[in-house]
Amino acid sequence: MGLPKIYNTYFLAIIATIGGMLFGFDISSMSAIIGTEQYKWYFNNPSGVLQGAIGSALAAGSVIGSLAAGPLSDKIGRRDSIFVACIFWLIGTAVQVSVQNVGQLIAGRIINGITVGITSSQVPVYLAEIARKEKRGSLIIIQQLAIEWGILFMFFIGYGASFIGGPRTTTSFRFAWGTQFIPCVLLMVGIPFLPRSPRWLAKVGRKEEAIHNLAKIQANGDTNDPLVVAEWEEITTVLDAERSAGPGWQKFLKRGMWKRTLAGMSVQAWQQMSGANAMVYYVVYIFSM
Repeated sequence: MGLPKIYNTYFLAIIATIGGMLFGFDISSMSAIIGTEQYKWYFNNPSGVLQGAIGSALAAGSVIGSLAAGPLSDKIGRRDSIFVACIFWLIGTAVQVSVQNVGQLIAGRIINGITVGITSSQVPVYLAEIARKEKRGSLIIIQQLAIEWGILFMFFIGYGASFIGGPRTTTSFRFAWGTQFIPCVLLMVGIPFLPRSPRWLAKVGRKEEAIHNLAKIQANGDTNDPLVVAEWEEITTVLDAERSAGPGWQKFLKRGMWKRTLAGMSVQAWQQMSGANAMVYYVVYIFSM
């Protein structure tokens, strides 16, 4: 018998979106540190190209994580995928805290990026699948809010840590990077109390458990509630459509779907090309100009 589950959607959202906070922590873990004397001394004041490689290492890992997220989620579910991502985060953070050279720092950030790639896709999916229709937008936006809070918290942690020791010590940035363990551990502790996604349970044939979780989340356990019945019908209809479409990427390019695919990819691409991330990663350099 497993741990008791909590079905309050706002509680579920708060726990799950700690995954977004990890992303924010990792962004500020560099932007708050790269301008400190300790960082410049220990890493021999990295050139622009080398610092760019350090910063973009997270994106490289995110590519790996995002590619693995789909198959992983289909196999073990959204909730457990987030837990697996946390394991990568612990490893990546440990690598960074024990850093001896730039290569090790890049490796640690790549590993952390795998976590970001998984959580960035699976947390919104999990939230969308557990929320009522009228609350989905407000719950999913918590993910982005958590990222921004993570950036804010970590920036001030890094700033405060810069006063630890003198200019020839590594304690400051090792301490700052070590605080990344905290949100990850909190997320790992909270995940076992989250119910599995009803949609994923239905997809893998666990119908009774799917209806039970759906009713608990939507109607305090009443399986005959009209909202539960309507949601279950929608889930089964969508799954039937997915099965009839078959596997593969071709379905995203057929019957007008290519427009939706292009729109989704374009929004994400232009968001990155807007320069917002460059500002966040290198704000210390920009303000010192």
